[in-house]
Amino acid sequence: MALSTSVLSSSLSSTAISFYRSLTRHRLFATLNICGLALGIAAFLVLFLFVRFETQYGRWVPGSDRLWMVKAEVTMPGFDTFHNDSTSAHFLSFLQNDYPGTRGTRFTTSDASVRKGVGAVSEQVIQADPNFFRILSYPALAGDPSQALARPGSAIVTEATAKSYFGGVASAIGRTLTITIAGKTSDYEVAAVLRDLPPDTDFAPAIIVPIAPLGTTKDDAWSFGDNLVLLSFPDAAAAEAMETRLTDLVRRHPLNEPMPGAKIALGLQPLGALHLNNKSAVTEVATLGAIGLVTLLIALVNYINLMTAQAGLRAREVAMRKVLGATRGALIVQFLGESIAAAVLAGLLGLALTELALPLVNAAGGTSLSIHYGGTQSILPPFAVLVIGAGLIAGLYPALVLSRFQAAAVLASARSPGGGRMSARVRQALVVLQFAIAVALGTGTAVLFAQTYHVRNADLGFVQKGMMLVPALGDKALDPGQRERILKAFSNLPGSRAVSYATSTPAGGVSMIRSLKAKGGAAQQIMFSTVGDGFFKLMGARFIAGRDFDRRFAADDSTSNEPNKTIFRNVVMNESALRLLHLGSPDNAVGKILDDDAKSRTQLVGVVADMRFMGPKTKNDAMMYIWRPLPQDNAAAFLRFTGSPVAITAEMERVWHDLAPNVPFVAKTVEQARYDSFIRQDAQRMRLFTIGALLAVMIACIGLYGLASFDTARRFQEIGIRKTLGASTGDVLRLLIGRFLRPVLLATLLAWPIAYFAMRQWLSEFADRITLSPAFFTLSGVAAVAIATSTVFVQAWRVARAEPARALRYE
Repeated sequence: MALSTSVLSSSLSSTAISFYRSLTRHRLFATLNICGLALGIAAFLVLFLFVRFETQYGRWVPGSDRLWMVKAEVTMPGFDTFHNDSTSAHFLSFLQNDYPGTRGTRFTTSDASVRKGVGAVSEQVIQADPNFFRILSYPALAGDPSQALARPGSAIVTEATAKSYFGGVASAIGRTLTITIAGKTSDYEVAAVLRDLPPDTDFAPAIIVPIAPLGTTKDDAWSFGDNLVLLSFPDAAAAEAMETRLTDLVRRHPLNEPMPGAKIALGLQPLGALHLNNKSAVTEVATLGAIGLVTLLIALVNYINLMTAQAGLRAREVAMRKVLGATRGALIVQFLGESIAAAVLAGLLGLALTELALPLVNAAGGTSLSIHYGGTQSILPPFAVLVIGAGLIAGLYPALVLSRFQAAAVLASARSPGGGRMSARVRQALVVLQFAIAVALGTGTAVLFAQTYHVRNADLGFVQKGMMLVPALGDKALDPGQRERILKAFSNLPGSRAVSYATSTPAGGVSMIRSLKAKGGAAQQIMFSTVGDGFFKLMGARFIAGRDFDRRFAADDSTSNEPNKTIFRNVVMNESALRLLHLGSPDNAVGKILDDDAKSRTQLVGVVADMRFMGPKTKNDAMMYIWRPLPQDNAAAFLRFTGSPVAITAEMERVWHDLAPNVPFVAKTVEQARYDSFIRQDAQRMRLFTIGALLAVMIACIGLYGLASFDTARRFQEIGIRKTLGASTGDVLRLLIGRFLRPVLLATLLAWPIAYFAMRQWLSEFADRITLSPAFFTLSGVAAVAIATSTVFVQAWRVARAEPARALRYE
């Protein structure tokens, strides 16, 4: 045992000395190796943190692996399949009556108004069953959340909410909050305080209050509502068994389909899968994770390339060690030890770079990533695996090459060997791999930039500049008279040019669906939006045929005498709706009568050009518009203005607080609202993609610079002879630079088809997208050649300008 320990200690000491000598004797290569590997490790760590954050969303909740959300997949003719997580308030009771022992809870999430001082603020509020905290075990700081939910009129708040309203946790217990939910105002007594929930939490409200008790139903029929249902099972097998029973449950308790022709299938989704619940989100996260891996791969390739390139510099050292009795196995262990030591050094530098970069990455990518050195989210275990794995992978091939040298041949040679033809070919292949990845990422970055720019600046069919959007107008706490007074007050503000309202907005809004058909045609599902006076003029919409709504025509008013009911008489449609219903040309379509399932007569009185309200990824823009003189629930106000948006927002807020002090004021420019709803996430992901692509190119250039330094140094004497025989500086430059451009050009040709298929797949998600022009690929190829040329130019220029006599005296 003592001998074994002594041998191990001696081996480690030898490796440490050898590693130190390698660093000090070959400073350039050591610097390039460690810096390149550090950049690769830093890029990998950042994107590893991102992927872990996205894929482990909500996993911190105790027992999260035993929780499933009830979901519905809705398929409608003419629309993309979409998921709906909400259901009827009675669904859980039906389920538990049919399958006793089923554990579950129901809750709703909404933005509510909370009175604060002389005004009100908007907070996210959950209304939940009394057993909510027995299913979702959120940590408490004060009070008992489960008991609090069992008492009507009680509220549970987070630590941040307690500090915001009452100054602290202790002072919050027993205090009162006045909350307005869905137009109903009530006082709630704070009975418990939760710890602030981590950012990777699916349901993270500021306030939780008891949900209204179940009423009675006339029959077993049910439909969608605002309730979310979370079920708890002992294991995945039990959840799968319940999922198979949901079809029978719906058969026994018929589902009132909210839309004719809709097909709805119920299922269960694990709590941990809620965050990435669509293909697009999964693809984005997987892509960024892949970029982290390929960036690390490029760094490892750099290390392998530079180590094999400088193999000749250590050939005599290997030969002398073999003469003194070292075996090939011992040399492999030594060089792997050096590689791991270099990886550890690079890893520590990479970790420091990650710490420095995270604030910038969070700002650019809209993330909230952080590094923890303890607990279940500690970075240390994966970091250790990363560093040791990188050291072994990067060092294995160079160790095999270095340990292969024959002592007699090396010592008898006048020059140190360069690793052989095979090593040179391997280095060329690795350069091709590096730049193929870099060029593919560069092409992808160019396409991402172009698509994002196109989406932000495309013709939307309306003028979005100089327009404010006020979704708060649809707050249920406002009555129709208040909404009308607010719109009138907005119209009288300085800088106000026009005011109107609609239920559908360029940021989404509320669009209902109606089944309509032309005479002799098939029924089609079409979205409709309620609009107010002057809406189309305010939007800058273009009428193609027919007329706008007009108060002089009584049939234009869709207001019903019955509450919560809409009548459809005279309507306006866009061009996409005409195509959907096969109504022919706009001029011929105006005046036609359309029928619905209720056999009511709907007349088309006008046709407007398409206004793209539903985002760049929505393929169906068919829209029908109806008119009401007074704004209803879920309506949003529009204000066309001149001057500063900051100034007009301040004036609007002042008016709002005068007329509706208990309702939070929420307003944005239409440009900002549309960006937040449809563009922000893609833009943030694009920035992360760009950071990864730039680092990949930078690391590839570091490796190319190191290879250029090594190659030009080895060919110094050859260049002297060429210049003596009449070669010019330009000839030498073309020779040296051309040697490195060949693999770059080959890499470009290999990268183009990869980038083409990847970007075509990504663009297919957009209904409004750019064309994959050859310019993107040409640009990336030219950039790769330019970058490679500039990288090796300095070394090539230094050698090409050297005096022939000095070169001939070399070595």
